[in-house]
Amino acid sequence: MPLDDNSSVPTVILINMILGILITILIELLLPIVTGLAVTLSLGEIRSKLDLLTQSFVYGQIIIYALFQPVFVFAILKDYRFSKAAILFGALLAVVVIALIALNLTRYRKDLLKTLKTKFSSPGMWGIAALVVLGILIVMSFIKAYYDGDDSYYVAAAAEGVNSDSMYKKEPYTGDPILSPYRYLFAPFPMWIAFISKLSGIKVAAVAHSFMPWCMILLTASVIYMLSGYLFKEDGKKRGLFMFLTLVLIMFGDYSIHTPENFLLARSRQGKAALASFVLPFMFFLIYGIIREFNDRKKVHPVRLLMVFLTGLAGSLGSTLGGVLCVSLVLTGSLCMFLTYRKFKYPFLMAVCSMPCLIFPVLYFVMR
Repeated sequence: MPLDDNSSVPTVILINMILGILITILIELLLPIVTGLAVTLSLGEIRSKLDLLTQSFVYGQIIIYALFQPVFVFAILKDYRFSKAAILFGALLAVVVIALIALNLTRYRKDLLKTLKTKFSSPGMWGIAALVVLGILIVMSFIKAYYDGDDSYYVAAAAEGVNSDSMYKKEPYTGDPILSPYRYLFAPFPMWIAFISKLSGIKVAAVAHSFMPWCMILLTASVIYMLSGYLFKEDGKKRGLFMFLTLVLIMFGDYSIHTPENFLLARSRQGKAALASFVLPFMFFLIYGIIREFNDRKKVHPVRLLMVFLTGLAGSLGSTLGGVLCVSLVLTGSLCMFLTYRKFKYPFLMAVCSMPCLIFPVLYFVMR
């Protein structure tokens, strides 16, 4: 017996919601893993399947952010519609992902199959405790929607892209034509939220408040886990304890609206949260890895230097001055490396690779 129109409406809504959630998970979780797989395999720092997943997740997200930033800044300056900019970015991302998958299947296939055959190691007591804390953070960030005053701008700017197919043309507070968008257009993180919302069909506010937090928390936890691999190598007990203590500090770090923990847990839909909680710690991880590899092998893998360049672009997506902070961190690491080893080549290359992201704050100061 066919359902009448009224009774079929909830079913359609439920199906659309499930499809939207699956698409969001695909964009925010599976796509970065596939994208970053080639980088992970090329660096060869995989000790387990969990290393493979976390490293690929982080490297892939950095690559996606780095591609998104220049495409959308260019599109905004050229006065493109949001839909046109999304198509340009989607086409570029598709080409890059297909190329990386082909690289995995040709050059790194044996390494990938070898890693996939390894068993998951036991997380241990402290590892389980860390997973419990991580689960609490993710669940609470999903069910406890938190409003912040900046939402009036950032979420509204993302909604403009989806609803009006324009970018930074309207004043988010009033809806009037915007007079000077340059403060925000060089860090179009709201357009990333709009991009996910457009593809998934989920409302912008729901993506910003319910889906961005768990993705950002997982990215931050993955960077911490990667750093624990440098500090404690294959000592699973110490890595688990390190993860547990760090996540507990994050859980109780929301004592002020100005801490990185607050941005991560309560304001993760803002680009500043991605910069402070994810990009800058990952840049520190890259610098640590470069110095560590040079100390052991007297040379540095070119992919690490490429990731320094891409991470600078990713930092600029979160904030106009994010590139300045990334460059400052790299220059500090380069100086430490030079003073320690008295070698000029790799500190210089690190500094040079970080510099291109400065074009965005320079354009801001020129055009404002």
